[in-house]
Amino acid sequence: MSDNSNNLKNFLIGAIAGAAAGVAIGLLIAPEKGEATREKLSNKLNDLEDDMLDKVNDFIDIVSEKGAEYANDFQEKAAEATEKGAEFANEMKDKANDISENMKNKYSATEAKEV
Repeated sequence: MSDNSNNLKNFLIGAIAGAAAGVAIGLLIAPEKGEATREKLSNKLNDLEDDMLDKVNDFIDIVSEKGAEYANDFQEKAAEATEKGAEFANEMKDKANDISENMKNKYSATEAKEV
């Protein structure tokens, strides 16, 4: 996910910088009066800022969703591991009890033969 988020971040930065440069150059070389050019430039930059904020918010939403998905997956895997660990512990306990019983029975049988 880190590579994807870095790629997306780099793409957004490049797209925003390219758009800003294109707008600025286009407006600066346009054959209009300074006041009109500055107003257009200001309006385009405001539009660009709004677009950038929308893209950043979309990116934050995507990252938040993925983070929540990974957190849920982790919790599920942890619950599975805990359950399997408990099952394994119970199996080992049962085997230890079986071995203990077998040893007691063999000891009792050995004592009975000696008497």
